[in-house]
Amino acid sequence: MRTEKRITGKKKKGRGYWIFLAVWSVLLAGALAVFLRWFYTFLEDYQRVFEETRPILYQNEVMKIFHTKDAEQILEQAEPVELGPFESREDFAFFLNGYLAGKSMDFGTKAGEHIEERPVYVVTADEVPFAVVRLKKKGETAAYGLPLWETDRIELLPMVTKGYELLAPSTVAVTVNGIPVTEAAVEERGIRGRAEGYLEAYTQIPSYNRYDLGQFHQEPELYAANEAGEPVEISYDEAAHCYRADFGGDRVLEAQVEDYVIQVMSDYAMYVSNDAAYDSLDPYFPEGSALLDGIKRNQRKWFDSHRKPEIKNQEVTEFTVYSRDAFCARVYLEQHMYVTFTRKTEVVVTDLQVYFVRKDGAWKVAGIAFV
Repeated sequence: MRTEKRITGKKKKGRGYWIFLAVWSVLLAGALAVFLRWFYTFLEDYQRVFEETRPILYQNEVMKIFHTKDAEQILEQAEPVELGPFESREDFAFFLNGYLAGKSMDFGTKAGEHIEERPVYVVTADEVPFAVVRLKKKGETAAYGLPLWETDRIELLPMVTKGYELLAPSTVAVTVNGIPVTEAAVEERGIRGRAEGYLEAYTQIPSYNRYDLGQFHQEPELYAANEAGEPVEISYDEAAHCYRADFGGDRVLEAQVEDYVIQVMSDYAMYVSNDAAYDSLDPYFPEGSALLDGIKRNQRKWFDSHRKPEIKNQEVTEFTVYSRDAFCARVYLEQHMYVTFTRKTEVVVTDLQVYFVRKDGAWKVAGIAFV
């Protein structure tokens, strides 16, 4: 009897153990399922937050200003661009709008600099590097301590520029893109011009200055005016990258002296063709003029025999003022002369630059450019 009771007791104990183990397993499996579900939800949410806080997503937001291709928006957020003294921010913005028009904007990581803790991207325009965008972590973080990003700085990469110089008389006022050229831009003074060789024996005229205009992203706009307020023509020497301005004219003075200048050159032409007296030119030259002496020493008998010519089509074609006491006029005129030997009317053209100087209140011939 005792033996049978012990055996029955052991059977009851084994059944309880397995029941406990089964219940425990169910509970553990449930807890594990709950944990795994929570952990999966955690991973899923962490992955979502992680992806949402990737710096490349913030860079996509930054790219919106580049996709607009609006230079003003870009320049507002970018670091200041170093410009030359005669190129304003507005000039650069105008250039930038034209440069970006029609280009495809994209970006990639900057080799050698981009790391997860310090993202650096290169923005390209038609695959040409255009800007560098540097990001930094914000003070606050997203969920799970993941970093949020903000723009550290945007740097526009240097673009191709072209340097220019200007050669102009020191008395001529010049503006470049509306900005006055001042003494600060002078790199060389006292450069002689052609006129000095004809006038320096009688008067001193202003020399030329060479100005360094600096670098430009696009061709600048120049305007020049002389002391008379007259606009001055500006030419460009492509090989030297140099603009050249002359002295310009003076319409008031030209109107005053035009008839006189034409008379001087008409008499000169008549003298050369041996149709005027030997001393007919004396009143037009300063006393002791070496030029007048040279003219008088030349023979005047190389023309065929002819009747006295008629002066036609005379005009001043160029007029340049150097100072209140000196100017140059280019005079064109024709002598229509009947040659008795050929019985034909020949046309002899005079087209010369004549330099005048004021002496004792009267205009005198200081030089003639024969070539």
